[in-house]
This record gives sequence, C-alpha cells and structure tokens, in this order.
Amino acid sequence: MSSSTRDPAERAIAIVGVGAILPDAPDAQSFWQNVLAGRNSITDVTPDRWLASDYWDPDPKAPGKTYSKIGGWVRGITFESTKLKIPPRVAAAMDDGQKWALLCAGEALRDAGYPNRFDSESTAVILGNAMGGERHYETVLRLSFP
Repeated sequence: MSSSTRDPAERAIAIVGVGAILPDAPDAQSFWQNVLAGRNSITDVTPDRWLASDYWDPDPKAPGKTYSKIGGWVRGITFESTKLKIPPRVAAAMDDGQKWALLCAGEALRDAGYPNRFDSESTAVILGNAMGGERHYETVLRLSFP
C-alpha cells in the first residue's frame, strides 16, 4: 500500500518538545518571553564579531562590502562538554553550530519528558538553522581576510 493511501493517522506526527538558541534567548522559554515582551534582539555588530569599518559601506553596490551593520547575534551560550560525555579534544574541534545543535536537541528531549515518559522507538529530533547553507563558507572566508 502506498503512503498516499494509508490511513492519515498512521502518518501523523506530534511535536512534543522544543529546543532553541536564538539572539537574546539561550532556550525556547526565553525566546517565548522575548516575544511576549516585544523585545527586539537586532543590534549593531560589535567589534568582537567583526569590525564594521572593514566590511561596511552605505552603498549597497560597493564590491566586497555589506550595507548592513546590524544582526541578531547569539551570545553567552555555555557548552559544557563533560555533561554530555564528549571528550575535551572532540569538543574543542566542534564548531558552535554543532554545539548548539546538541544543546537544542537535549532541550527538546527534556521538554518532551525525557527520560521519564519517553518512547525512543517513535522519537526523532529534527534540526533546522539559518546559517546560510553553502554560501556560509564564502562568508566565513570573507570574514577571515578583511
């Protein structure tokens, strides 16, 4: 029987846990509080990220430059690899996106009731990010060489 003819209940899913790391929100609950408070988490870039003078130009057509100096910056996320039983040398080789994915997955699982009411046979963690896909590599290279 094809998947299109099966009973929809057999294909149903339920989102039972959520995890997030976002600007000014180290977890989903903090993000929701920011939404309720109407908090704007977009700020100017700070020198610890990159020097605006190296990359910014008010002309949107200036080659090799950006006309924006604002963004939503994730800050203050602590990754304790020993709590996740990740060897220190492995943790040192991980990038922030990998660390954040593990933290978000853990938060989603805890939000779903792990380890108490948890069925590992019918559970999945779905990750999403907004890191720019393949173009991300070009951006990183550009930031490495002002």
